Amino acid sequence: MPKPGQFSTDLFRLDGRVAIVTGAASGMGRRAAFGLGDAGAHIIAADVNEEGLEQTRQDLAAEGIESTTVRCDISDAALVANMVEVAKTVTGRIDVLLNCAGIGARGVAEDYPYELFKKVIYINTRGSFLCAKAVAPTMIAQRKGSIINISSCAAAVGWPGSVGYQASKAGLAQMSRSLGVEWGPYNVRVNSIAPGYVDTPQTRQEAALEPEYFAERLRRVPMSRAAQPEEVVGAILYLASDASSMVTGNLIATDGGYIAS
Repeated sequence: MPKPGQFSTDLFRLDGRVAIVTGAASGMGRRAAFGLGDAGAHIIAADVNEEGLEQTRQDLAAEGIESTTVRCDISDAALVANMVEVAKTVTGRIDVLLNCAGIGARGVAEDYPYELFKKVIYINTRGSFLCAKAVAPTMIAQRKGSIINISSCAAAVGWPGSVGYQASKAGLAQMSRSLGVEWGPYNVRVNSIAPGYVDTPQTRQEAALEPEYFAERLRRVPMSRAAQPEEVVGAILYLASDASSMVTGNLIATDGGYIAS
């Protein structure tokens, strides 16, 4: 640690640490794997998409980043437990968990199928909780760890046609606050990030289906543009590292001012 009154960019380094990234096969999870790996972490890349995972592994290796891939459906407790055991084979530690896996499912509320609502909550909120719960014993025992949940600015505002997604992301943000308080005495920090409109393949597909809706969302962004995945990675790296050693139970918005407007 720097001396009092000094600050060092070394605080952002993750050398020798092990970071689990769910949803690592594509989109924001993939970019986060590169960001955490560039900072020195060994990446445990998890996803249901095995082909995408293998591509991520190859691309990380090309950048000199060490990684281990594991197929994991975060809604399956047994697969989550296996993911954690795989992570522990690297050094015995788990230093970072980034819950990036999730789904979106739009539909008007009066016709929104209950089974779909349950599925979105089951994966986005319950799945992230299963992952956090699974890494907690290791982090508590080592008296250090950072859990980062990817929520959304949808957790703090209202949108038409997104009741399931918004409920799941609001639950994720509140879960982060609760766990941050509960595990704070063990120096295990839990925070969430609220991205806005991020330019990912999934977002582009959704925008192609509802161009007017997404154009309106984009018009409400004070910075007048979508974020690139890399612009969320900065907040992820901050929360994963010792630079945020006194930050827990927070929701950090990377939304170009959307919530504030």
